[in-house]
Amino acid sequence: MSLIFIFIGAIAVFLNLGVRLRIWLVILPFVGLLIDIAAVWLKGYISPAFFWLHIPGGGLFGLAFAIVSVKALWEMWGLRNNLTLPS
Repeated sequence: MSLIFIFIGAIAVFLNLGVRLRIWLVILPFVGLLIDIAAVWLKGYISPAFFWLHIPGGGLFGLAFAIVSVKALWEMWGLRNNLTLPS
């Protein structure tokens, strides 16, 4: 999964967004992955109540993946600039 997040981060760097938002889109999947892995260890060694940490952990990298994917596809195919195509 980390390799997928590296590719998503590389795509996020080239999006037409503000610098701070691009930085957050690169960092959030890795933070979500750390929370998800921490939830496995916490629920195994401390309390099963830490199961609920899987939801925000997975949500973070799911949200970042969705934002980067939709924005990249929109910039590739959705935007219609005033370009003059050769006839």
